[in-house]
Amino acid sequence: MSQTPKVKICGIRKVDDLKVCVEEGADLIGINFVSSSPRLVSPKEAEILITYLYTSVPSFLRPKIVFLFYKSSTQYIETLLKNLQHDYVQYVSDDSLAPGETSPLYQTKDSRIISYRVKGNVNDDSLHFLTSDLLILDSYKSDAGGGTGESFPWDQVSEVRRPYLLAGGLTPENVAKALSQTKAYGVDVASGVESSPGNKDQELIRNFIRNAKQFSYNGN
Repeated sequence: MSQTPKVKICGIRKVDDLKVCVEEGADLIGINFVSSSPRLVSPKEAEILITYLYTSVPSFLRPKIVFLFYKSSTQYIETLLKNLQHDYVQYVSDDSLAPGETSPLYQTKDSRIISYRVKGNVNDDSLHFLTSDLLILDSYKSDAGGGTGESFPWDQVSEVRRPYLLAGGLTPENVAKALSQTKAYGVDVASGVESSPGNKDQELIRNFIRNAKQFSYNGN
């Protein structure tokens, strides 16, 4: 049975870019609350994006909303989760400031996404400590939680069978090859669809989603 990859467009800041994501069938959109990121949005900017999705997009076409946090204070996370609608919360596995598993802010396994930055060969056994139904496997760069635009050798994740979104250095040009090689559940892109850091290019967004969605595999 064929499977169409899931696509997450991360670091959306403008409604016009969000509209393109919806038109092309993005499955998830990432709203970035990381203070050091060029894709950072304010709570008010995030509210504008979310309001558009809930007032202008039918539920069956609405991409899931992912909030990204890295080195964020507990109070900041709590305020945003309490006041803004979302579907998932994304944490980086080695973030020392992330809420612990006993915290309600950590969410449940099916409503959190853990991003793991790959440094070498990994498999399901070596990743068993990551307690979320969906992972992001990203490239590693010290002091950056993601969005670096740098890739890693895809054969390092060839033995991972649990669902994950492949991230790191993906572009419209290489996304089909990445999916062919890894058989990932989906892909996650930020800088690869930007004209400059934090500024999305709508044509790149369209091409990325189309190139990913045209690829299918049996998932075996």
